[in-house]
Amino acid sequence: MRKFFGHPLTQAFALLIVVLAIFFVLQAALAAALQIGPDGLTPALGLLLGLTGVVAALVTVPLARRMEGESLAGLGFPAGNAVRHLLAGVAVGAVVQAAVFGIMALAGWYSVSAVTVDVGSLLTMTALAVCVAFWEEWAFRGLLLRLPEKALGSWWALVLSAVVFGLIHAPNANATALTLVGITVAGGLVLGGGFLLTRSLWLPIGIHTGWNLFQNSVFGAGSTGAGAISETPLLRGHVNGPQLWTGGPGDPESGLVLILVATIVGTVMLVLAARAGRIRPPRGKAAATV
Repeated sequence: MRKFFGHPLTQAFALLIVVLAIFFVLQAALAAALQIGPDGLTPALGLLLGLTGVVAALVTVPLARRMEGESLAGLGFPAGNAVRHLLAGVAVGAVVQAAVFGIMALAGWYSVSAVTVDVGSLLTMTALAVCVAFWEEWAFRGLLLRLPEKALGSWWALVLSAVVFGLIHAPNANATALTLVGITVAGGLVLGGGFLLTRSLWLPIGIHTGWNLFQNSVFGAGSTGAGAISETPLLRGHVNGPQLWTGGPGDPESGLVLILVATIVGTVMLVLAARAGRIRPPRGKAAATV
């Protein structure tokens, strides 16, 4: 029994269940108390709901430390280079989205009808993007990639975390099968690659933040996760092209343009991680090579 509960896979899923349980219970309680409906969320209410994920993460980080006997750095939160990795991650997320919408604009599938600078909305949505990125990266890269990697090795742990990350987004508004493929690719290659490359959650947190912020609040395309928030994006963007390539309005993550760009960026990160010797073999193979 002790061996079972001490196994990295058991620990990963146990902690993930606790994170998700706290998150959903707090969200439901908050929504009921404030009578928040599924549509027409203001940025402030969206941020309030997003903070429930941060609470769930902050509760489970000490649990993970006690369970594993690890330092914060060992859990994926090293103090060194934290700001640099965060900013670099935001830049990567911004570049990915700029490439996606730039390609669609050149193809005539994306246009802008207005530019509106609403500082309050942008700041609130930035804070929301950070909250979502923080708790989701802790849950899916900090727990469901880092821990299984100890037993399964990097590649299988990457597949596991990516697939679960995609499936957890299935209930989101407008989500389709191709949406889940896009999110799985993004989670597995780009965000997972960022963690394996640096052995730190700060880079994927930054990428996740930049990804959501620029997709929703800069280019004004919306997403399956934040489409119900009535924000004022910087660009009043319009997607009008083949749904297979663009994903359609409010769902760029199901479009082949985004999936292909994310695949290229993620592959580069994984190649760099492999060249740096940061890909770990399964536990049995590691022991056999010692």
